[in-house]
Amino acid sequence: MRRARKSTLFRAALATALAAITLPFIAHAAFGDETALSGPTAQVFPTRAGVGITWNPVDASAYRVERKEGSADWGNVSGPLSAASVSWVDDNIAPGTTASYRVVATADAETAAGAPVTTTRNTTTPAVGDIDVLALDVDPGTTWPHDEIADAVTASAPADGSRTLSAGTVKVRLPAFIAGPGNYSLTPSELELTQGDHSCTASGYLSVTAVAYTAALELDTLTASLRMHDCDGSPVFHAIDLRYHSTVGYQALSVTPEKYDFGKVRYGVGAAASFTVKNTGTAPVQITGVSLTMVGNAWRLNPDAPHDCSQTLAPAATCSVSVRFLPETTGPDSDTLTISDSTSLGRHTVAVTGYGVDVPQAQEVTVRSTYSGHTVSWESRQTAAGTAVRGYNLHRYLNGADTVEWFPVKTSTADFTVAEPSTKVGIEYAVSVVNEVGEGPVGARKPVPPATEQIAITQGDQPDALDLAAADLYGHVVPFPAAADPVTPKEGLASSPDGRSLAYVTNTTERSLWTQRVEPGDLGVPVKLWTSTAPITHLSWSPDGTRIAFQASENATPCVYVIAAAGGTPLKVDCRLSSPSWMPDARTLVVSDHRITPSRLATVEATAGGSRTTTLPDQTEVADGRPVRVSADGRYVAFGDGSTVRLAGTQRTSPSLDSEVRAIAWSGNTWILALTAGGRVYQLGLDLGGDLYVYNELARQTATHRADVAWQKLGVVIGPTPAVMGTNISIPFDGSAFPAGTKFTCEVKGSFRPAEPCTSPFTAPELRSGNYQVVIGGAYRDITVDATGPVARMVGPAYQSSVAATATLSVSATDASGVASYDVQYRRATSAGPYSAYVQPWTKTTATSMNLAVAAGYEYCVSVRAWDKLGNVGQWSAERCFSRPLDDRSLAMATTGWARGSSTKFYFGTDTQTTASGAALTRTVQGKRFFLIATRCPTCGAVAVYAGNRLLTTLNLAYPTTHYQVVLGLPVQSTLFNGTLTFRTVSAGKIVQIDGLAVGRT
Repeated sequence: MRRARKSTLFRAALATALAAITLPFIAHAAFGDETALSGPTAQVFPTRAGVGITWNPVDASAYRVERKEGSADWGNVSGPLSAASVSWVDDNIAPGTTASYRVVATADAETAAGAPVTTTRNTTTPAVGDIDVLALDVDPGTTWPHDEIADAVTASAPADGSRTLSAGTVKVRLPAFIAGPGNYSLTPSELELTQGDHSCTASGYLSVTAVAYTAALELDTLTASLRMHDCDGSPVFHAIDLRYHSTVGYQALSVTPEKYDFGKVRYGVGAAASFTVKNTGTAPVQITGVSLTMVGNAWRLNPDAPHDCSQTLAPAATCSVSVRFLPETTGPDSDTLTISDSTSLGRHTVAVTGYGVDVPQAQEVTVRSTYSGHTVSWESRQTAAGTAVRGYNLHRYLNGADTVEWFPVKTSTADFTVAEPSTKVGIEYAVSVVNEVGEGPVGARKPVPPATEQIAITQGDQPDALDLAAADLYGHVVPFPAAADPVTPKEGLASSPDGRSLAYVTNTTERSLWTQRVEPGDLGVPVKLWTSTAPITHLSWSPDGTRIAFQASENATPCVYVIAAAGGTPLKVDCRLSSPSWMPDARTLVVSDHRITPSRLATVEATAGGSRTTTLPDQTEVADGRPVRVSADGRYVAFGDGSTVRLAGTQRTSPSLDSEVRAIAWSGNTWILALTAGGRVYQLGLDLGGDLYVYNELARQTATHRADVAWQKLGVVIGPTPAVMGTNISIPFDGSAFPAGTKFTCEVKGSFRPAEPCTSPFTAPELRSGNYQVVIGGAYRDITVDATGPVARMVGPAYQSSVAATATLSVSATDASGVASYDVQYRRATSAGPYSAYVQPWTKTTATSMNLAVAAGYEYCVSVRAWDKLGNVGQWSAERCFSRPLDDRSLAMATTGWARGSSTKFYFGTDTQTTASGAALTRTVQGKRFFLIATRCPTCGAVAVYAGNRLLTTLNLAYPTTHYQVVLGLPVQSTLFNGTLTFRTVSAGKIVQIDGLAVGRT
C-alpha cells in the first residue's frame, strides 16, 4: 500500500486551484489514500519562445516532461519539476519541428506517464503589437446582437477550460488554449457570445492567423476571425474580428441605410434610392460583387446611376449603390441588396421594400332578377390596387345615357346591394372603383338577366301591414312595384306549380283566400276565391295546378279543405286534420292527423272524409300550427320542430335556428326555406347523405315582420292524371312558363326506360303493373300502372251435350279497373276429326250473354277474354266444351233386325229401333266423351256399348215415364279413343230406340 504523502484537505484545495486553469482536460484523478498514481493529461500551446505544455495535477511528488521526435526514444527535456508545477515551456525545440510530449508523474518509487500529445512549433514567431479590437459584424434582421467595434480588449485568465475576451459591451468566451494557427470548429459548449444583457452559446468557426501564450498561461497575442450562427435560435450569421496585442488591422464594412422602404410607388412610374458603403475597419476591403436577389423589372440596380464600388475600398473610404423600384403589380414587394466582400461576414445586405399602387382594376357587378325587379351587387373593398378605396361609381346605361351614382366606401365588408323594384327594358349596369390614386376603369356592363325564380315573402313594418315582397337567391329583398292594391295584410302564401301565380290569405275582418298572377314582368289583379268565418292558414297548391288545400278551424277544431284554383265552394276533407301538403300524385295530402292518438303525420285522400292511406314512420307528434311540407318528389316530409326543421321518418334534423320555425317551403328536393318567428329566412341544404345544413341566410332585413315564405320558380305543370293508368301511358304537361322552343326531358323512374327528350303529351308504352314516378322538366307525378287484363271465365252453357241447335253462352270477368268488353272465340271438331282453327264471332262486345248456332255432329269449345277500362286485355279463359249429336242415320246397321222410323218426337225427326236381342249399330269415332241419344220408357230394353271389343257399359233404357231425345253419358275415356263404337241390344221383346250419338274430344 502506498502511503499518503499530504493531508486530504491540502490535496483537495490544491486540486481545486489547479483544475481551474487546466480545464478542459479529460479527467482528474480522484484523491484518496489508496488511489494508484495516474498519468497527467497534457495540453500543448504555442509561445513566442517555443512550445508550452500544461497539465492537470495528480497526487505526485514531482513531474518531468519528456519529448520524442520521430523514431527516437522518449527523453527527459524538463528535468525534475516540483509537485506544484502545472506547466513548462520547451524553448529548445527548433521552429517547424514536430514532436510529441508527455508528462510523467513520480511518487516514491512509482511513475505514471500521461498520454502523449503532438504539435509542431511555428516556423515564425508571432509579433506582439498594439492593436486590440473586437469587431462584431451582424446580418440585418435581429434586435441583438448588433454591429459593434470596441477596442481596449482584455483577456481573462483561463478558467474552467475557457478564456474570455472583452471590449465595450462584447464578450467572447473561447477555449482557454488554441493549438496554433488554423481553422477550428467550435461547439456551443466551447463558444459563448455576450453583448450587453444578452448572451448565447452557439456553434462557430474560428480561423486563427496568429496566437501565442506566455509561460504564465496568459494570452500573449491573437489575430483571428470568428463566424457563428444559431445564436438564440436565430439563423442570422455573425462575424467577429478578434485582435489582441496584434499587429494586423481588421476589416469592417457598413451599408447605410441598413434597410429601406420605398413606400407607395405607382405602377409603371418607379422610384430610386441610394446606399452608402463605407470601410469602417483599418484594413482595405475587397468588394467582389453588388447584386439584387430578385433581379427583374421590379427591382434592379439603377441603370441611370451605376455604382462606384471598385474592387478595393480603402479604410474610411466610401462608395454608393443606387437601386430602382418599378412595381410590376400592386401590393407589397421586397428584395435584398447584397454587397459581397472580403470581411469575415463575407457579405452585407440591405432589405429593400416597397408597395406598388395604381388606380383600381375594373370590378364587376352582379345583377340578379326577381319577377318584377332586380338587384345590383358588388363587392365592398377597403383597399384596391395597393391603397385605400374612397368609394364607387355605379353606372346605369339606358337609351344611350350613362347615369352615375356615387357610393362612398363603408367600413363593413358586406356587399353593396341596390334594389330596383321594377326593371326597365334594356338597362345595364357597371361599376368603377375610386381609390387614393384615382378612378379605375369601368367594369363590364351587365344586363338584367331573365327571371326564372324568386323567393316570395309576405312582410311589413307592422303585423297589420304585411304585403308581398321578393328576394333574389342571395337574399336581397326587392319590394313589389307600388300599386293600388287594397288586399292587405297578406299572410299565408303558396306558389302555383308553374311559378306564375301566388295564393295568399287575408285574416282581418274579412278572412279570404286570394290568388294573383305574379310572373316575370307581369303583376295581375288579386282574385278572391273564398271567404271564411275562421282564419285560413297553411296553403298548399296541388302539383297539377287545379286545387289549393288549406286549413281553417271549425268550432276551434282544425279542418282541412280543398278548393278549385279557379274558385268555387271548398270541399271539406275532414276535421281534426292540420297542415296539409300535397303529395306528387296530386290526389293525396300529407297532414298532421289528430284523429289518431297521438297525432301522427299521415297521407289522406283529398276527398270528403279524408280516408287515411298511410301513416308516416315517425312517432313525433306534430302539433296543430306547425308547418309541414313535402318535397317535390315526395321522398321527404319536412316539418317544423321548435327551432329546427326535421325530416319525418328519419333522425335528420337541421341545426337550431334563431327561433321557432313558422313556415317551410321546398325548392325541388334539395333546398328548404325556413322562416322563423324572428322574421329570419334560412336556406337549408340537403346533402347526399340526406343531412340538413344551413347554407345561407336570405332576406336579411332586420326589424321586419314576416308571415310566410314561398319558393316561386317557373316550372312544368303535369296535368291531372287518372288514379290508375294503363300500360301505355299518356301524360299531358304544360311548359308555357318557359320561352318558346324550350326542350324538356321526360323520365319514368322505376322503369327501364332512359330519360328522353319529349313533348306533350309524354307517352311511354308497355309499362308493367306497378307504381312509377314520372319526371318531366323537374316536375314529378306519382302514377299507378295497371298492365294486367281482367280475369274472365265462361259461365255457360252448363251442359256437355245438347240436342239444341243454339247454345246460349254466358261470360263474366273481374278487374280492379273495371271490365269494359269481351272477346269470345270457339273451335269445333267432328266426331272423327281434329279441332278447327279458332273463330271469334264476338270482339269487344259489352254483352255478357250471346247465342251460338251449333251444327249437329260437332263438339264446340268456347273461351272468353276481357278488356278493362284502361285498355288491358286479359288471357283467354279455360275452354268450356259441349257437343251436338249426330243423327241416328249416321250410325251403320251392323246386323239385321233394325227398323228406321220417323216422327217429330225424335231428334231430327228420325230414329232407328229394334226389339231383337243382339242387334248392333256402329260408328267410327275419335273422342273421350260420348253421349247416346235414346228414348226411355217403361217398356224399353237395354243396350251394351263397346269401344272396339271392350265393353264400356250397359245402358238400361227402362224408365217409369216415356222421354224422347234423352242424352245419356257414357263412361269418359282417359285417352283419346280412335275406333268403332258398337251399340248392341241385350234385351229381347223390348223396344230400343236409338236417336243419335254425340262425340267430344275433351
